[in-house]
Amino acid sequence: FSVEDVIQASRHDLLLAVGGVQDPGNLGTILRSAEAFAAGGVLVGENTVKLLNWKVVRASAGSIFRLPAARTRLNDSIPMLRDRGFRLLATSSHQGRPVYEHDWSEPTAVFIGSEGAGLSRELLSEMDAVVTIPHRPRVESLNAAIAASIVLYEAARTKQESSGDEERGNIRSLSRVGIWNSEG
Repeated sequence: FSVEDVIQASRHDLLLAVGGVQDPGNLGTILRSAEAFAAGGVLVGENTVKLLNWKVVRASAGSIFRLPAARTRLNDSIPMLRDRGFRLLATSSHQGRPVYEHDWSEPTAVFIGSEGAGLSRELLSEMDAVVTIPHRPRVESLNAAIAASIVLYEAARTKQESSGDEERGNIRSLSRVGIWNSEG
């Protein structure tokens, strides 16, 4: 897929951009969560493990073959995302507004950084907003795949509740009951 294909597949809704994730299990899990929570596609930035690494493929549980993904320099994709009306949202372990306060009604490109360093300062300076996942202070940060999953879940839950979008599956039942609906 090309960057344009990924942006187009995201239907001006939700897109994930991953930069510098080195662990193949993390990238595979991120891809799986992106599909599960209805992201339209994934942009895979520089210094990120190869998409077809066998551990990425295995951890994605097949999502890599169903979800549009393209390799790119993330900084180069920013003008295209802005031209298509996406808000750029960074995740951080130590700064930003809580993820549940973000307005998900606008098309959003969520940027997830590397396990150790997060997003580069250059990328952070381009973002429209930064969110964090509130957690106990004694825990320094969350794993990149876990953080991506939580942010994507929150986006899907909020969007589905506000629009009744059944394409997102049974997200509402997950938030209400606290378990997955086995039919979804």
